[in-house]
Amino acid sequence: MLKDIAAPLTQLNTIAAWFLGSAIALAVVGCACLLLTWLAGKTFSMQEWVKKGQIGVAMFFLGALLLGSIGGGIEWSSSDSKTEGLLPEAAKQKTIRVDRKAPHSKCTSTVSISAKTHLGGKKDKAKDEDGEKYKPTEAEAGKMGRAIREIGANKWEAESVKTKDIKWSKVGRAGDMPKKEDWKQNRSDYEAKHSPMYSRIQWQPDGKKGNCDNTNFHAAKGAPVEVIFWEVHRKGKDPDDWGWNVAQQYGYRMFTIPVK
Repeated sequence: MLKDIAAPLTQLNTIAAWFLGSAIALAVVGCACLLLTWLAGKTFSMQEWVKKGQIGVAMFFLGALLLGSIGGGIEWSSSDSKTEGLLPEAAKQKTIRVDRKAPHSKCTSTVSISAKTHLGGKKDKAKDEDGEKYKPTEAEAGKMGRAIREIGANKWEAESVKTKDIKWSKVGRAGDMPKKEDWKQNRSDYEAKHSPMYSRIQWQPDGKKGNCDNTNFHAAKGAPVEVIFWEVHRKGKDPDDWGWNVAQQYGYRMFTIPVK
């Protein structure tokens, strides 16, 4: 819209043209009268008329030169802006530029941080293997713990929770019944019983507050934070398991935490 704003140079040129045309027409009529006066003075030997006619014709040519220079000056300065460099800075023509910043859209996909040994969605890969093989390192678990605290999810309530065994025993699922309260309210009891370590975390970054990668710890609302702990499902023999000697079992506990 602003690009159409311009000085009315066309109107100025039109006014100048009308002014020059009218002045020239009047000058021509005056010149003709003075020329007739000069000729009449010559014919009837009237020196006063001859002198007036000569002076009038000379004034006509000077006036024509003056009018021509004025009109040309208007056209030259208004159309080409040749005199702008002579103006003070505040009076010069300004270029108006409007920059519209592109909206910073919300990130559309989730990001994650995982331990190298995290089993992920590889079905039955560890069914006959020792689940301790998939234990994260202290450094990996610590990094994910710091990220969760920076996101703020450690202060929010879990919405749901489930467990998954890494290795199956003869008596079936070794883990206890998961509780969403284990994320916050029962955290100390849960840690004492299962020794959980962060194995994988996932969230959707808020694109208005940072990049869309796992260095942006501002979680967007609408996509919950997901946390997977590697944990000890069961320790040693359980007298309720029909006399089976249950080896130590390992698994995952997966929490879903809504973003506040």
